[in-house]
Amino acid sequence: MKEFKIPNKLINMCKTCVQKTRSADRIEGTWSSFFENKTDLKQGDPLSPILFNLALQKVIQSTKMVPSGIKIGKEQLNILAYEEGIVLIGKN
Repeated sequence: MKEFKIPNKLINMCKTCVQKTRSADRIEGTWSSFFENKTDLKQGDPLSPILFNLALQKVIQSTKMVPSGIKIGKEQLNILAYEEGIVLIGKN
């Protein structure tokens, strides 16, 4: 996140949201006692796609250093990133 120049205050807020979180389950209408989550992000966490996109952006930036793909006009195209997946374009 620091590489993308995201302010430290926002980085710390994200860390607070994913560290030492607790949950409870409801089984047949009765809530369980709270337990500490063992993973950092919970399923459906709104931060999940944002953090994934930041990590993916780093991968995409590193692939731009590879001189492969196709040229469209003045642009060199070597990667297509979509919500469902990534397409890498190379010589082979």
